[in-house]
Amino acid sequence: MSSDLKLGNTLIRADLNVPMDKQEIQDNFRINKAIQYLDEVREISKSVTFLSHLGRPSGIDPEYSLKPVAEEISTLIKEEVIFIDTLYGPEVKSKIDSSPGRIFLLENLRFHNEELDNDIIFAEKVTNNFDTFILDAFGASHRNHASIVSFGKFIESYQGMLMTDEVQNLELLTDSPKKPFTVILGGAKISDKLNLINKLLPKVDNLLIGGGMCFTFLKALGFNIGNSLCEDDYLNTAQDVLDSEYGNKIILPSDIGVTKSISSGIRNEKHISELSDDDIGIDISHKTVRQFESLLLNSNTVFWNGPMGIFENDNFKFGTQSITEIASDLNAYTVVGGGDSVSAIRTFSDVSKFNHISTGGGASLEYLQGNKLPGVNIYKPLIL
Repeated sequence: MSSDLKLGNTLIRADLNVPMDKQEIQDNFRINKAIQYLDEVREISKSVTFLSHLGRPSGIDPEYSLKPVAEEISTLIKEEVIFIDTLYGPEVKSKIDSSPGRIFLLENLRFHNEELDNDIIFAEKVTNNFDTFILDAFGASHRNHASIVSFGKFIESYQGMLMTDEVQNLELLTDSPKKPFTVILGGAKISDKLNLINKLLPKVDNLLIGGGMCFTFLKALGFNIGNSLCEDDYLNTAQDVLDSEYGNKIILPSDIGVTKSISSGIRNEKHISELSDDDIGIDISHKTVRQFESLLLNSNTVFWNGPMGIFENDNFKFGTQSITEIASDLNAYTVVGGGDSVSAIRTFSDVSKFNHISTGGGASLEYLQGNKLPGVNIYKPLIL
């Protein structure tokens, strides 16, 4: 640790945007990651204050308050986190000055439209009560918001260690992945992953596609997909990808878990050539899992983003649970790109079994597409 480095009153822009239901936290993964380096930062700080966004409120809305997050951090670190229900002004300064050495959490950044508008005056107001700013919110680093790109204009600023961890792990996928390199993509829509597919195809050895997005590809190939999810506007695009120079790297499901009604919970298995007009594809099935498994077992690098089906329903969880368990036991370097994949891992396995799990679903995908993220590498890294 750099013992001569003193940060004073430190402000950390974290990503505490956790799933909530009636102000009950449903998954604290991002909170655990946000406090990963808290002890190290605290040791060289007079005080530590977190701030974050939560959801997409329209102005001030108690439903989106970060107070429950302050309570969760308190539980995790076994120490009260002082919640301040504003972002700037004399109240913030008074509470921090009167409680040196403590941990604080400010209210939701997105209660202020100035955050979304990257308002410079807003950035100055928020940072005015602090000596040092640490940007450690990789999950929001693809946003051109005030707390991401403008806070550093007013006080000494660093890129946080969690952010640096994220970038270094994703760079291993973009720069020199150890071959064979296999990518698993799921989720609902091909439109959300199309740029990523085009970017990764030249680099990967196998691209395994499941989830709702596989049905657009299957329909493009002429299969009857019944009432399964499909983006008809992207059928020609899907066909172009399959016909491209690297299209032979794409592996689609050979059998599907289907139902007539999602609410019924009834699951049947069919070969992709056997779906009827009233079938709804809701999962990959046994033969596909075995095919995916054989390719994964032969891989040295694996990246996974997106579930294989509607895993939240116990009757339709087979494919996602199977892929989670297979990926958990690989000898490969495994990276998970945030989002619902993290929920699947926490449901069916253990995050410790993966080399890296990103806190930023959208940010990690944009980074892998080669896009320059507004908040990445704009400040010098904090090294302790």
